Amino acid sequence: MRTPPLPQTLWRNALVIALDEAHGATPFRADVLVEGADIRAVADVSLPGRPVPSPGTTVVDASGLLLTPGLVNAHTHSWEILLRGTSAPLPLEVWTLLSYPPTGVAPVPSRLVHLRTVVAALESLRGGATTLLDDTGELPGQTPAGIAEVFRAYDATGIRATCTGTGIDVPIVDRLPFADEVLPAEVLAASRDSMPPSAVVQEAFFAFSAEARMLARPYPRIRYALSPSAPQRVTDEFLVRAADQAREHGEVLHTHLLETKLQQTLARGRYPGRTIVEHLDALGVLGPNLTAAHGIWLTPHDLELLAASGATVAHNPISNLKLGSGTLPWRAMHDAGVRVALGSDGASSNDTMRMLDVLKQTALAHTLGDPDYRRWPLVSEVLHAGTVAGARAAGWSDRTGSLTPGLAADIVVYDLAATTAFTPLNDAAQQLVFAENGASIAEVWVDGRCVLRGGRSTLVDEDALLAEFRAEASAYLEAQLPEWRRLQESLEPAIREAYLRAWSPAG
Repeated sequence: MRTPPLPQTLWRNALVIALDEAHGATPFRADVLVEGADIRAVADVSLPGRPVPSPGTTVVDASGLLLTPGLVNAHTHSWEILLRGTSAPLPLEVWTLLSYPPTGVAPVPSRLVHLRTVVAALESLRGGATTLLDDTGELPGQTPAGIAEVFRAYDATGIRATCTGTGIDVPIVDRLPFADEVLPAEVLAASRDSMPPSAVVQEAFFAFSAEARMLARPYPRIRYALSPSAPQRVTDEFLVRAADQAREHGEVLHTHLLETKLQQTLARGRYPGRTIVEHLDALGVLGPNLTAAHGIWLTPHDLELLAASGATVAHNPISNLKLGSGTLPWRAMHDAGVRVALGSDGASSNDTMRMLDVLKQTALAHTLGDPDYRRWPLVSEVLHAGTVAGARAAGWSDRTGSLTPGLAADIVVYDLAATTAFTPLNDAAQQLVFAENGASIAEVWVDGRCVLRGGRSTLVDEDALLAEFRAEASAYLEAQLPEWRRLQESLEPAIREAYLRAWSPAG
Protein backbone atom coordinates (compact mmCIF):
# COMPACT_ATOMS: atom_id res chain seq x y z
CA MET A 1 0.00 0.00 0.00
CA ARG A 2 1.48 3.34 -1.07
CA THR A 3 2.02 6.03 1.55
CA PRO A 4 -0.08 9.08 0.69
CA PRO A 5 1.95 12.17 -0.19
CA LEU A 6 2.51 14.75 2.50
CA PRO A 7 0.42 17.92 2.17
CA GLN A 8 2.22 20.79 0.47
CA THR A 9 1.78 24.54 0.61
CA LEU A 10 3.65 26.85 -1.75
CA TRP A 11 3.80 30.59 -1.11
CA ARG A 12 4.64 32.25 -4.43
CA ASN A 13 6.68 35.46 -4.56
CA ALA A 14 6.55 36.15 -0.83
CA LEU A 15 8.65 38.84 0.79
CA VAL A 16 10.86 36.82 3.11
CA ILE A 17 13.08 37.59 6.10
CA ALA A 18 14.67 34.17 6.45
CA LEU A 19 17.31 34.74 9.15
CA ASP A 20 19.27 31.98 7.39
CA GLU A 21 23.02 31.94 6.82
CA ALA A 22 22.74 33.26 3.27
CA HIS A 23 20.41 36.22 3.84
CA GLY A 24 20.33 37.03 7.53
CA ALA A 25 17.73 39.74 8.14
CA THR A 26 17.83 41.13 4.59
CA PRO A 27 14.39 40.89 2.96
CA PHE A 28 14.13 39.20 -0.44
CA ARG A 29 11.45 37.73 -2.67
CA ALA A 30 11.15 33.96 -2.61
CA ASP A 31 8.92 30.97 -3.18
CA VAL A 32 8.53 29.06 0.08
CA LEU A 33 7.50 25.41 -0.13
CA VAL A 34 6.30 23.50 2.93
CA GLU A 35 5.83 19.75 2.82
CA GLY A 36 4.35 18.07 5.86
CA ALA A 37 5.97 19.55 8.94
CA ASP A 38 9.09 20.86 7.21
CA ILE A 39 10.33 23.60 4.92
CA ARG A 40 11.39 22.04 1.62
CA ALA A 41 12.49 25.12 -0.32
CA VAL A 42 13.10 28.83 0.06
CA ALA A 43 13.89 29.80 -3.52
CA ASP A 44 14.95 33.32 -4.43
CA VAL A 45 12.70 34.36 -7.31
CA SER A 46 15.60 36.14 -9.03
CA LEU A 47 17.47 32.85 -9.42
CA PRO A 48 16.73 29.71 -11.41
CA GLY A 49 15.32 26.65 -9.69
CA ARG A 50 11.94 27.84 -8.41
CA PRO A 51 9.89 24.92 -7.01
CA VAL A 52 7.19 23.37 -9.20
CA PRO A 53 4.01 22.48 -7.31
CA SER A 54 2.85 18.89 -7.32
CA PRO A 55 -0.77 17.97 -7.96
CA GLY A 56 -2.76 18.82 -4.85
CA THR A 57 -0.33 21.48 -3.63
CA THR A 58 -2.00 24.54 -2.12
CA VAL A 59 -0.53 27.50 -3.99
CA VAL A 60 -0.78 30.95 -2.40
CA ASP A 61 -0.14 34.23 -4.19
CA ALA A 62 2.09 35.73 -1.50
CA SER A 63 3.13 38.92 -3.27
CA GLY A 64 1.37 40.91 -0.53
CA LEU A 65 2.69 38.81 2.35
CA LEU A 66 5.80 38.80 4.51
CA LEU A 67 7.04 35.44 5.81
CA THR A 68 9.41 35.22 8.77
CA PRO A 69 10.51 32.48 11.15
CA GLY A 70 8.47 32.37 14.32
CA LEU A 71 9.98 34.31 17.18
CA VAL A 72 11.41 32.41 20.14
CA ASN A 73 10.70 33.55 23.69
CA ALA A 74 13.83 32.37 25.51
CA HIS A 75 12.63 33.21 29.02
CA THR A 76 9.15 33.40 30.48
CA HIS A 77 7.06 32.14 33.41
CA SER A 78 3.56 30.93 32.57
CA TRP A 79 2.62 30.94 36.29
CA GLU A 80 2.54 34.72 36.19
CA ILE A 81 -0.39 34.83 33.76
CA LEU A 82 -2.53 34.65 36.91
CA LEU A 83 -0.97 37.85 38.26
CA ARG A 84 -1.01 40.14 35.27
CA GLY A 85 -1.71 43.70 36.40
CA THR A 86 -1.17 43.10 40.12
CA SER A 87 2.06 45.05 40.46
CA ALA A 88 3.29 48.54 39.74
CA PRO A 89 6.99 48.95 38.88
CA LEU A 90 8.95 47.67 41.88
CA PRO A 91 12.38 46.19 42.51
CA LEU A 92 12.49 42.44 41.95
CA GLU A 93 12.94 41.65 45.63
CA VAL A 94 9.81 43.61 46.59
CA TRP A 95 7.81 42.49 43.55
CA THR A 96 8.60 38.83 44.35
CA LEU A 97 6.79 39.05 47.69
CA LEU A 98 3.49 39.23 45.79
CA SER A 99 4.22 37.26 42.63
CA TYR A 100 6.00 34.42 44.48
CA PRO A 101 4.81 34.70 48.11
CA PRO A 102 7.53 33.33 50.41
CA THR A 103 5.01 31.84 52.84
CA GLY A 104 3.55 29.68 50.10
CA VAL A 105 0.20 29.57 48.37
CA ALA A 106 -2.72 27.21 48.00
CA PRO A 107 -2.06 24.74 45.16
CA VAL A 108 -3.44 25.88 41.83
CA PRO A 109 -6.17 23.47 40.66
CA SER A 110 -5.10 21.29 37.74
CA ARG A 111 -7.76 22.76 35.46
CA LEU A 112 -6.57 26.28 36.21
CA VAL A 113 -2.98 25.26 35.43
CA HIS A 114 -4.20 24.04 32.04
CA LEU A 115 -6.23 27.17 31.32
CA ARG A 116 -3.45 29.46 32.47
CA THR A 117 -1.04 27.76 30.08
CA VAL A 118 -3.49 28.01 27.20
CA VAL A 119 -3.63 31.77 27.74
CA ALA A 120 0.18 31.93 27.71
CA ALA A 121 0.31 29.98 24.45
CA LEU A 122 -2.39 32.00 22.68
CA GLU A 123 -0.83 35.29 23.72
CA SER A 124 2.58 34.08 22.54
CA LEU A 125 1.26 33.03 19.12
CA ARG A 126 -0.59 36.32 18.64
CA GLY A 127 2.65 38.15 19.42
CA GLY A 128 4.59 36.29 16.74
CA ALA A 129 6.23 33.58 18.87
CA THR A 130 6.07 29.92 17.87
CA THR A 131 8.50 28.61 20.49
CA LEU A 132 9.04 29.43 24.15
CA LEU A 133 11.23 28.43 27.06
CA ASP A 134 8.83 28.37 29.99
CA ASP A 135 10.58 28.42 33.35
CA THR A 136 7.40 26.85 34.53
CA GLY A 137 7.75 26.57 38.27
CA GLU A 138 4.66 26.16 40.39
CA LEU A 139 3.64 27.23 43.84
CA PRO A 140 3.72 25.71 46.38
CA GLY A 141 5.67 23.15 44.34
CA GLN A 142 5.72 21.32 41.03
CA THR A 143 4.00 17.97 40.67
CA PRO A 144 3.87 15.48 37.81
CA ALA A 145 0.13 16.12 37.49
CA GLY A 146 0.72 19.86 37.25
CA ILE A 147 3.41 19.75 34.58
CA ALA A 148 1.36 17.19 32.65
CA GLU A 149 -1.37 19.85 32.38
CA VAL A 150 1.22 22.33 31.09
CA PHE A 151 2.33 19.84 28.43
CA ARG A 152 -1.26 19.10 27.40
CA ALA A 153 -2.14 22.78 27.11
CA TYR A 154 0.86 23.64 24.96
CA ASP A 155 0.25 20.62 22.77
CA ALA A 156 -3.44 21.49 22.34
CA THR A 157 -2.64 25.01 21.11
CA GLY A 158 0.05 23.80 18.71
CA ILE A 159 2.95 25.86 20.07
CA ARG A 160 6.48 24.53 20.54
CA ALA A 161 7.78 24.69 24.12
CA THR A 162 10.57 23.74 26.48
CA CYS A 163 9.22 23.51 30.03
CA THR A 164 11.41 23.46 33.09
CA GLY A 165 11.45 21.81 36.43
CA THR A 166 12.48 24.61 38.79
CA GLY A 167 14.44 23.89 41.94
CA ILE A 168 15.41 25.91 45.03
CA ASP A 169 17.08 24.59 48.18
CA VAL A 170 18.27 27.81 49.87
CA PRO A 171 15.89 29.63 52.26
CA ILE A 172 14.59 32.91 50.90
CA VAL A 173 16.18 34.97 53.69
CA ASP A 174 19.59 33.59 52.74
CA ARG A 175 19.11 34.93 49.22
CA LEU A 176 18.86 38.52 50.46
CA PRO A 177 21.90 40.59 51.41
CA PHE A 178 21.78 42.13 54.90
CA ALA A 179 18.89 39.79 55.82
CA ASP A 180 20.19 39.16 59.33
CA GLU A 181 20.31 42.91 59.91
CA VAL A 182 17.01 44.04 58.41
CA LEU A 183 14.56 41.19 59.05
CA PRO A 184 12.98 40.27 62.40
CA ALA A 185 14.43 37.22 64.13
CA GLU A 186 11.15 35.34 63.91
CA VAL A 187 11.01 35.84 60.13
CA LEU A 188 14.58 34.59 59.76
CA ALA A 189 13.88 31.53 61.86
CA ALA A 190 10.60 30.71 60.14
CA SER A 191 12.17 30.96 56.70
CA ARG A 192 15.11 28.75 57.57
CA ASP A 193 12.98 26.22 59.42
CA SER A 194 10.57 25.91 56.50
CA MET A 195 13.24 24.79 54.02
CA PRO A 196 13.81 21.02 54.14
CA PRO A 197 17.39 19.73 54.09
CA SER A 198 19.05 20.12 50.70
CA ALA A 199 19.37 16.37 50.24
CA VAL A 200 15.62 15.96 50.65
CA VAL A 201 14.86 18.78 48.20
CA GLN A 202 17.28 17.36 45.64
CA GLU A 203 15.91 13.84 45.77
CA ALA A 204 12.36 15.11 45.29
CA PHE A 205 13.40 17.42 42.45
CA PHE A 206 15.36 14.87 40.46
CA ALA A 207 12.67 12.22 40.95
CA PHE A 208 10.14 14.75 39.64
CA SER A 209 12.42 15.49 36.67
CA ALA A 210 12.67 11.81 35.76
CA GLU A 211 8.88 11.55 35.67
CA ALA A 212 8.47 14.85 33.82
CA ARG A 213 10.79 13.64 31.05
CA MET A 214 8.64 10.57 30.57
CA LEU A 215 5.46 12.66 30.54
CA ALA A 216 6.94 14.91 27.81
CA ARG A 217 7.85 12.07 25.45
CA PRO A 218 4.47 11.67 23.72
CA TYR A 219 4.54 15.31 22.60
CA PRO A 220 6.87 16.01 19.63
CA ARG A 221 6.82 19.79 20.23
CA ILE A 222 7.47 19.61 23.99
CA ARG A 223 10.84 19.20 25.70
CA TYR A 224 11.86 19.23 29.34
CA ALA A 225 14.70 21.24 30.87
CA LEU A 226 16.29 21.62 34.29
CA SER A 227 16.20 24.96 36.05
CA PRO A 228 18.17 25.43 39.24
CA SER A 229 16.50 28.79 39.72
CA ALA A 230 19.62 30.92 40.28
CA PRO A 231 23.08 30.34 41.76
CA GLN A 232 22.10 32.21 44.94
CA ARG A 233 18.91 30.15 45.27
CA VAL A 234 20.51 26.71 45.18
CA THR A 235 23.46 25.02 46.83
CA ASP A 236 26.52 24.20 44.76
CA GLU A 237 25.71 20.51 45.07
CA PHE A 238 22.25 21.04 43.58
CA LEU A 239 23.66 23.18 40.77
CA VAL A 240 26.37 20.73 39.79
CA ARG A 241 23.98 17.77 39.89
CA ALA A 242 21.50 19.63 37.68
CA ALA A 243 24.25 20.56 35.22
CA ASP A 244 25.44 16.95 35.05
CA GLN A 245 21.92 15.65 34.44
CA ALA A 246 21.19 18.24 31.80
CA ARG A 247 24.29 17.20 29.88
CA GLU A 248 23.46 13.53 30.33
CA HIS A 249 19.98 13.98 28.87
CA GLY A 250 20.91 16.55 26.22
CA GLU A 251 18.74 19.19 27.86
CA VAL A 252 18.84 22.92 28.37
CA LEU A 253 20.15 24.05 31.76
CA HIS A 254 18.22 27.20 32.62
CA THR A 255 18.92 29.68 35.40
CA HIS A 256 18.66 33.34 36.38
CA LEU A 257 21.96 35.18 36.44
CA LEU A 258 22.80 38.51 38.09
CA GLU A 259 19.47 40.13 37.45
CA THR A 260 19.73 42.76 40.18
CA LYS A 261 22.18 44.85 42.15
CA LEU A 262 21.20 42.98 45.33
CA GLN A 263 22.23 39.70 43.73
CA GLN A 264 25.61 41.16 42.90
CA THR A 265 25.95 42.39 46.49
CA LEU A 266 25.00 38.97 47.87
CA ALA A 267 27.52 37.26 45.60
CA ARG A 268 30.39 39.32 46.99
CA GLY A 269 29.77 37.80 50.40
CA ARG A 270 29.01 34.29 49.22
CA TYR A 271 31.87 33.92 46.74
CA PRO A 272 34.83 35.93 48.15
CA GLY A 273 37.34 36.88 45.52
CA ARG A 274 35.28 35.75 42.54
CA THR A 275 32.11 36.65 40.66
CA ILE A 276 29.13 34.34 40.29
CA VAL A 277 30.16 33.59 36.70
CA GLU A 278 33.71 32.78 37.80
CA HIS A 279 32.20 30.50 40.44
CA LEU A 280 30.02 28.75 37.86
CA ASP A 281 33.06 28.27 35.68
CA ALA A 282 34.99 26.73 38.57
CA LEU A 283 32.09 24.35 39.22
CA GLY A 284 32.01 23.27 35.58
CA VAL A 285 28.46 24.54 35.08
CA LEU A 286 29.10 26.86 32.13
CA GLY A 287 28.53 25.29 28.74
CA PRO A 288 26.70 25.57 25.41
CA ASN A 289 23.48 24.16 26.89
CA LEU A 290 23.29 26.88 29.57
CA THR A 291 20.66 29.58 29.08
CA ALA A 292 21.03 32.31 31.70
CA ALA A 293 18.24 34.84 32.01
CA HIS A 294 19.06 38.55 32.45
CA GLY A 295 22.86 38.78 32.83
CA ILE A 296 22.87 42.46 33.75
CA TRP A 297 25.55 42.84 36.41
CA LEU A 298 28.42 41.19 34.58
CA THR A 299 32.12 42.04 34.48
CA PRO A 300 34.29 41.99 31.33
CA HIS A 301 35.85 38.74 32.56
CA ASP A 302 32.36 37.28 33.04
CA LEU A 303 31.63 38.05 29.40
CA GLU A 304 34.84 36.32 28.31
CA LEU A 305 33.92 33.20 30.27
CA LEU A 306 30.36 33.11 28.94
CA ALA A 307 31.55 33.56 25.36
CA ALA A 308 34.21 30.87 25.67
CA SER A 309 31.68 28.41 27.11
CA GLY A 310 29.08 28.93 24.39
CA ALA A 311 26.38 29.78 26.92
CA THR A 312 23.44 32.00 25.96
CA VAL A 313 22.13 35.01 27.87
CA ALA A 314 18.39 35.63 27.53
CA HIS A 315 17.81 39.39 27.53
CA ASN A 316 14.51 40.58 29.06
CA PRO A 317 14.46 44.33 28.45
CA ILE A 318 10.86 45.06 29.41
CA SER A 319 10.91 43.33 32.79
CA ASN A 320 14.34 44.84 33.46
CA LEU A 321 12.72 48.25 33.04
CA LYS A 322 9.62 47.48 35.09
CA LEU A 323 11.67 46.04 37.97
CA GLY A 324 14.43 48.64 37.72
CA SER A 325 16.99 45.87 37.47
CA GLY A 326 19.51 47.59 35.24
CA THR A 327 20.63 47.47 31.61
CA LEU A 328 22.21 44.47 29.95
CA PRO A 329 25.57 45.35 28.34
CA TRP A 330 24.33 44.69 24.80
CA ARG A 331 27.29 45.95 22.80
CA ALA A 332 29.89 44.61 25.20
CA MET A 333 28.24 41.20 25.03
CA HIS A 334 28.30 41.18 21.26
CA ASP A 335 31.87 42.45 21.15
CA ALA A 336 32.90 39.62 23.49
CA GLY A 337 31.07 37.02 21.40
CA VAL A 338 28.37 36.14 23.93
CA ARG A 339 25.24 34.61 22.44
CA VAL A 340 22.22 36.76 23.23
CA ALA A 341 18.59 35.65 22.94
CA LEU A 342 15.42 37.50 23.92
CA GLY A 343 12.69 36.84 26.47
CA SER A 344 9.50 38.48 27.61
CA ASP A 345 9.88 37.29 31.22
CA GLY A 346 6.61 36.66 33.05
CA ALA A 347 3.23 38.28 32.62
CA SER A 348 3.38 40.08 35.95
CA SER A 349 6.80 41.61 35.36
CA ASN A 350 6.19 42.65 31.76
CA ASP A 351 2.93 42.39 31.70
CA THR A 352 2.60 40.54 28.42
CA MET A 353 4.31 37.75 26.51
CA ARG A 354 4.21 39.54 23.13
CA MET A 355 7.63 39.04 21.61
CA LEU A 356 7.13 41.76 19.02
CA ASP A 357 7.08 44.20 21.94
CA VAL A 358 10.38 42.72 23.12
CA LEU A 359 11.99 43.22 19.70
CA LYS A 360 11.13 46.92 19.69
CA GLN A 361 12.19 47.48 23.28
CA THR A 362 15.51 45.72 22.66
CA ALA A 363 16.22 47.95 19.71
CA LEU A 364 15.44 51.09 21.71
CA ALA A 365 16.54 50.44 25.29
CA HIS A 366 20.25 50.59 24.58
CA THR A 367 20.33 53.96 22.85
CA LEU A 368 20.50 55.91 26.12
CA GLY A 369 23.65 54.53 27.72
CA ASP A 370 26.16 55.09 24.92
CA PRO A 371 26.44 58.31 22.90
CA ASP A 372 28.22 56.42 20.12
CA TYR A 373 25.21 55.59 17.96
CA ARG A 374 27.27 53.19 15.87
CA ARG A 375 27.26 50.89 18.90
CA TRP A 376 23.49 50.85 19.30
CA PRO A 377 21.64 47.59 18.50
CA LEU A 378 21.23 46.78 14.84
CA VAL A 379 17.90 45.49 13.59
CA SER A 380 19.70 42.46 12.20
CA GLU A 381 21.13 41.69 15.65
CA VAL A 382 17.75 42.07 17.31
CA LEU A 383 16.03 39.74 14.83
CA HIS A 384 18.83 37.18 15.12
CA ALA A 385 18.50 37.26 18.91
CA GLY A 386 14.74 36.76 18.65
CA THR A 387 14.97 33.77 16.32
CA VAL A 388 18.24 31.93 15.70
CA ALA A 389 19.80 32.59 19.11
CA GLY A 390 16.46 32.02 20.81
CA ALA A 391 16.04 28.61 19.20
CA ARG A 392 19.42 27.58 20.53
CA ALA A 393 18.62 28.96 23.99
CA ALA A 394 15.36 27.01 24.13
CA GLY A 395 16.98 23.80 22.92
CA TRP A 396 15.28 23.76 19.51
CA SER A 397 18.00 24.81 17.05
CA ASP A 398 17.66 21.40 15.38
CA ARG A 399 14.09 22.27 14.36
CA THR A 400 13.48 26.00 14.26
CA GLY A 401 14.94 29.51 14.28
CA SER A 402 15.14 30.34 10.58
CA LEU A 403 13.43 29.68 7.26
CA THR A 404 15.87 27.03 6.12
CA PRO A 405 15.06 23.87 4.15
CA GLY A 406 15.04 20.90 6.49
CA LEU A 407 13.88 22.84 9.54
CA ALA A 408 10.31 22.83 10.77
CA ALA A 409 7.81 25.11 9.09
CA ASP A 410 7.46 27.50 12.02
CA ILE A 411 6.34 30.55 10.07
CA VAL A 412 4.63 33.85 10.80
CA VAL A 413 2.71 35.27 7.86
CA TYR A 414 2.17 39.04 7.88
CA ASP A 415 -0.35 40.73 5.59
CA LEU A 416 1.53 43.78 4.34
CA ALA A 417 -1.73 45.64 3.64
CA ALA A 418 -3.68 44.70 6.77
CA THR A 419 -2.47 47.73 8.75
CA THR A 420 -0.27 50.75 8.18
CA ALA A 421 2.78 49.11 9.79
CA PHE A 422 4.29 48.27 6.39
CA THR A 423 2.86 51.29 4.54
CA PRO A 424 4.79 52.57 2.69
CA LEU A 425 7.01 49.51 2.42
CA ASN A 426 10.54 50.85 2.74
CA ASP A 427 12.41 48.24 4.79
CA ALA A 428 10.44 45.26 6.01
CA ALA A 429 12.99 44.34 8.66
CA GLN A 430 13.06 47.84 10.16
CA GLN A 431 9.27 48.05 10.06
CA LEU A 432 8.84 44.60 11.60
CA VAL A 433 10.89 45.70 14.62
CA PHE A 434 9.73 49.29 15.01
CA ALA A 435 6.20 49.42 13.57
CA GLU A 436 4.53 46.01 13.80
CA ASN A 437 2.55 45.05 16.92
CA GLY A 438 0.97 41.79 15.77
CA ALA A 439 -2.07 43.32 14.11
CA SER A 440 -0.70 42.45 10.65
CA ILE A 441 -0.32 38.74 11.45
CA ALA A 442 -2.54 36.77 9.09
CA GLU A 443 -1.42 33.27 10.05
CA VAL A 444 0.98 31.47 12.35
CA TRP A 445 2.30 28.04 11.41
CA VAL A 446 4.05 25.55 13.67
CA ASP A 447 5.41 22.25 12.37
CA GLY A 448 3.75 22.80 9.01
CA ARG A 449 0.29 23.38 10.47
CA CYS A 450 -1.63 26.64 10.65
CA VAL A 451 -2.38 27.11 14.35
CA LEU A 452 -3.57 30.74 14.25
CA ARG A 453 -5.52 32.49 11.52
CA GLY A 454 -6.91 36.01 11.70
CA GLY A 455 -5.77 36.28 15.31
CA ARG A 456 -7.72 33.21 16.43
CA SER A 457 -6.69 29.66 17.23
CA THR A 458 -7.53 27.05 14.63
CA LEU A 459 -7.18 24.25 17.20
CA VAL A 460 -9.06 25.18 20.38
CA ASP A 461 -12.29 26.94 21.30
CA GLU A 462 -10.58 29.97 22.73
CA ASP A 463 -13.79 31.84 23.60
CA ALA A 464 -14.93 29.02 25.86
CA LEU A 465 -11.48 28.48 27.35
CA LEU A 466 -10.90 32.15 28.07
CA ALA A 467 -14.31 32.52 29.68
CA GLU A 468 -13.58 29.51 31.86
CA PHE A 469 -10.15 30.90 32.75
CA ARG A 470 -11.58 34.24 33.81
CA ALA A 471 -14.01 32.56 36.18
CA GLU A 472 -11.49 30.08 37.61
CA ALA A 473 -8.73 32.68 38.00
CA SER A 474 -11.04 35.14 39.75
CA ALA A 475 -12.20 32.52 42.23
CA TYR A 476 -8.64 31.46 43.03
CA LEU A 477 -7.27 34.98 43.36
CA GLU A 478 -10.15 36.28 45.47
CA ALA A 479 -9.19 33.72 48.09
CA GLN A 480 -5.43 34.29 47.83
CA LEU A 481 -4.46 37.77 46.68
CA PRO A 482 -5.48 39.81 49.76
CA GLU A 483 -3.22 37.76 52.01
CA TRP A 484 -0.33 38.01 49.55
CA ARG A 485 -0.71 41.79 49.52
CA ARG A 486 -0.69 41.94 53.31
CA LEU A 487 2.50 39.89 53.37
CA GLN A 488 4.16 42.17 50.82
CA GLU A 489 3.20 45.27 52.79
CA SER A 490 4.52 43.83 56.06
CA LEU A 491 7.93 42.88 54.64
CA GLU A 492 8.43 45.77 52.21
CA PRO A 493 10.13 48.14 54.70
CA ALA A 494 12.84 45.60 55.53
CA ILE A 495 13.39 44.67 51.88
CA ARG A 496 13.52 48.36 50.99
CA GLU A 497 16.28 48.90 53.55
CA ALA A 498 18.34 46.05 52.07
CA TYR A 499 17.68 47.36 48.56
CA LEU A 500 18.82 50.90 49.35
CA ARG A 501 21.88 49.65 51.21
CA ALA A 502 22.93 47.59 48.20
CA TRP A 503 22.69 50.70 46.02
CA SER A 504 24.56 52.96 48.44
CA PRO A 505 28.25 53.67 47.76
CA ALA A 506 29.16 51.57 50.80
CA GLY A 507 26.95 48.69 49.63
